[in-house]
Amino acid sequence: MSKEAEAYIVIAQQQWDLTLGSNARNLSITFSKEYPVIYVNPPLDIKTLLQTFYTKKGWQRLLLSLGLGGNTVKADTNLWVHTPSSISISINRIKNAGVYDFYNRINAEGFFRSLKKAIRLTGWDPKQCIVFNDSQMFTGRYTKELLSPLLSFYYIRDNLIEHPYFALQGRRIEPITIADSDAIFANSAYLADYAKGHNANSYDIGQGCELDMYDAEKKYETPSDMAVIPHPRIGYIGFLTGERLDIPLLEELVTIKKDWSWIMIGPEESRFLQSNLHSSPNVYFLGSRKVTELPAYIQALDVCLNPQLINLLTVGNYPRKIDEYLAMGKPTVATDTPAMKMFLPHVHLAVGTESYIEAINEALKQREPETAKKAIEFAKGHTWEACVDKIYSVQKRMLHA
Repeated sequence: MSKEAEAYIVIAQQQWDLTLGSNARNLSITFSKEYPVIYVNPPLDIKTLLQTFYTKKGWQRLLLSLGLGGNTVKADTNLWVHTPSSISISINRIKNAGVYDFYNRINAEGFFRSLKKAIRLTGWDPKQCIVFNDSQMFTGRYTKELLSPLLSFYYIRDNLIEHPYFALQGRRIEPITIADSDAIFANSAYLADYAKGHNANSYDIGQGCELDMYDAEKKYETPSDMAVIPHPRIGYIGFLTGERLDIPLLEELVTIKKDWSWIMIGPEESRFLQSNLHSSPNVYFLGSRKVTELPAYIQALDVCLNPQLINLLTVGNYPRKIDEYLAMGKPTVATDTPAMKMFLPHVHLAVGTESYIEAINEALKQREPETAKKAIEFAKGHTWEACVDKIYSVQKRMLHA
């Protein structure tokens, strides 16, 4: 082929202004060091429109969706954010495949019509751009037909077809989208193997993390709400959701090990709020904290946890928090899944209550400084630049074949 790309188009699952951890956002910033990038927000759908109709933000989004405003704005050097001037029909509950496909194509036509306009406004040719699709499986099905990019890449960072929102039609459509893409990139070997069942050009590029602020050598002041909690402190930091975390396991652990302090840091959804954990005197819910405060909280823990459920939604999941724990030099215990095995020997893996207690006891033992050093070096090697270098290697091979 021997061609060169003019720009990257990142079709994202999350809004750019949601500054929580987002792979698509981090990858876009990294791509922009080499190429101009358009980050494409997901289109507004009718259900969301109705839910946000009476809010200021909802009105602002509606105006953009109607093409009344700056739909393509510069967010950073070499990086633009495009909000589609289209409104998608909410179709995820439609069971009939033919009816679903009819409306899905209408949604895709509106989306790509807006995107092509944005690409041309920046002076690029859509046929000279590379699309990097962040698991937008439904719209992505029509990428080549409606946009005709130089290359079309599909990115998998979660087993989304096991999520209720995607499951109904996703199990049918994602394999089609994967098969029609030029290459598939995943953040774990498990997800890459899944993709290989539909496209031989599937690659595990690992997971990037922003770890500069996690400095194990620095001595942080223990947060006041942590200082009053007795040792040993066993803790989890992140979104507390029963969809991904094993609440029954935690309830058994805190009941058996009453002499351990169990610390939960992060926002809670209803299943955690209603759990028996809130009635246990040795469990401490500290709520959400600013990202910049997390290193101090991690350093104040004796053992860090990731007690995730084992199911089809989580089994291939790469938890970014593990790299954050390890970068702070902390002993870490996590549920044994295929994706977690890549962290061996730097983590203790467990399944079930007895196994978890045994692993935590082992993690509480004093470690050799060299053991912590190796774990820190391992975590620090997981950069976004390393992920992007792997993407560029595949891209170069395809364009110069």
